[in-house]
Amino acid sequence: MIIYGDYHTHSTYSDGKGSILDNAIVAKNKGLKEFAITDHGFTHKLYGVKRSQIESVKLDIEKAKSATGVNILLGIEENLTSLEGNTGIIESDLDFLNIVNVGYHKMAKADTKKDFFKLFLPNNLKWYTKRQIEKNTICVLKAIETQPINIITHLGVGMPVNVEEVARLAKQKGVFIELNGKRISFTNKDMESLMKYDTDFILNSDAHRPELIGDVRYGMKYVLKYHIPDKNIVNLDKRPNFKKLK
Repeated sequence: MIIYGDYHTHSTYSDGKGSILDNAIVAKNKGLKEFAITDHGFTHKLYGVKRSQIESVKLDIEKAKSATGVNILLGIEENLTSLEGNTGIIESDLDFLNIVNVGYHKMAKADTKKDFFKLFLPNNLKWYTKRQIEKNTICVLKAIETQPINIITHLGVGMPVNVEEVARLAKQKGVFIELNGKRISFTNKDMESLMKYDTDFILNSDAHRPELIGDVRYGMKYVLKYHIPDKNIVNLDKRPNFKKLK
């Protein structure tokens, strides 16, 4: 078994250590048909890609595709920025984005002071009360309902949620749940919930170094441990059927 593509990778346009071409060369050598450049989003405080850089990203992607023959999607890993499930994506971004990943990142810019104190501060300080987990869950559910999202990255990491509620809605809305190459927080109970709702998983590396492109061994441990059927791994030996963003 081999993944068709890796849909969560980073380059020097955010905090990755390699160029888009560096990543493409590794992807080709590992037999991937395609991968996505999903640098940290516009709302990241420290190293998010800038909209002014997108034309340069496009050009680098075209050069890397030509050099390697590997298909490359232009994506982004955006952030949850409010209790209402907002992200940094605006309508015009969808004119150039092929794929949108969304996850919780503690260094994202909160929409308001209330969002900082009610969402970011308690999660960053690990004040994981029952009430906070409810707020976190509502945030993710609203994001799935209202935002253009293909993949929820590292669900529950740094921001615990009711996985069963998220699994139910993600399945309905055609949003894939990531099995991250570095960080997975799912408990046995969480996995039971995810399997209950016939979750569509995607195996990604979250590579920040070229040599880790396509490295999904950590996620595969969960596939094997919980006997996840091949049909529920959307990029296993096949291209994912990503929902349209607009």
